[in-house]
Amino acid sequence: MRVLIVALALFVLAGSCILSAAPVSSAPDGADFYSDPVPDLEAYEPGTIVRREPLPQFDVLGSHTERILYRSADPRDSAVSVSGLLITPTRAWAGPGPRPVIAYAPGSYGIADRCSGSSDLGLATTMPALLPLLAQGYQVVTTDYQGLGTPGEYEFLGRIASARAVLDSARAAAQRTDAPVALYGYSAGGVASAAAAELASTYAPDLSVVGAFVGAAPTDPVLRVDGQDGSESAATMLYTIDGLIGAHPDRADDIRALFNDRGRAVLDAAQDFCTIDALEYGPLRSEDLTVDGTSLGALMTGPALGPLTAANTVGFTAPAAPVMIVHGVHDVSVEIEQSRLLAHRWRVAGGTDITVREFDFGTELVPAFDHPAANAAAYPEAIAWIDGLVARRAEVCSTVCEFGEP
Repeated sequence: MRVLIVALALFVLAGSCILSAAPVSSAPDGADFYSDPVPDLEAYEPGTIVRREPLPQFDVLGSHTERILYRSADPRDSAVSVSGLLITPTRAWAGPGPRPVIAYAPGSYGIADRCSGSSDLGLATTMPALLPLLAQGYQVVTTDYQGLGTPGEYEFLGRIASARAVLDSARAAAQRTDAPVALYGYSAGGVASAAAAELASTYAPDLSVVGAFVGAAPTDPVLRVDGQDGSESAATMLYTIDGLIGAHPDRADDIRALFNDRGRAVLDAAQDFCTIDALEYGPLRSEDLTVDGTSLGALMTGPALGPLTAANTVGFTAPAAPVMIVHGVHDVSVEIEQSRLLAHRWRVAGGTDITVREFDFGTELVPAFDHPAANAAAYPEAIAWIDGLVARRAEVCSTVCEFGEP
């Protein structure tokens, strides 16, 4: 099985490099699935599946794949519909207890609706990343996040919005059973997984969250922007600002006033960016985009953006469940200081079960390799870690839990 995991992980690595260059389509396939209103959405419980459609072309490794729309709650507690994927193995679960649910938080493909992970464009990258998990017989559910593909504003790396989207996707998969849930995310998805780990005990105490895998997660927004500033992917640093503008319309004018004409033009353009669009835009220096030449990182600690930045910084609430943090030492897409700071903050906050794994591939000459490579290399250890958590929970629950098969 370990050989199979490694082979699938290498396929994931290759796919992440190749499929990211897929041509951009004009809109998600089946736009009505995403945009048609759901009558009486408020009446449904969070996590309720309100729309679904089969995707038989993605029934891989003996599984049934569906695109789903489920009910969640935005940071203001209003009902919102969120799209994603639900992939259920058809063979019986051979492990202890009920079949585990992996609530998978995809990385960023961009902030335009057509970039959502369950769209045709997103599926090309999402599905390969799920193969090692599906090979284990886990049930896997993914989220597109609130407002990405569906109506509403997408708050990129928004702590509460992304956490709730992940946790409600887990509810959609677990379907009121006591199935163990593992949160799993890498890169931008790692932020969502980390945020969900922080909020699980208060927002979704009904879920049996056994652990959270957090890979190369830019959980500190200021560090993320500073790391991207001036790079080939610098346009992505504006995703956060666009998200804040959309999520806080009452502050939109104050935020936009921080930028000059060029900066506002890039902000507007970035709203329709997927990955390739951002890379093609080329390097930017934030000092050239602001009214007074102040860097974006500095502005994010100032009076207009500082409170919003603080609210979206992960690490100051200790997760109740065990966490595994993974990162590549030479990662230049998300610098390793992000994971080291996250582990430190969680420990200071009282976190006691935090595993940190750093991968050193010795790729100083090809540093961009480390970001996707650490994701692929971590699968065997992460899966063994999840299996251990599931077995431990099954042992504890052998006499006190009521199991059901999701």
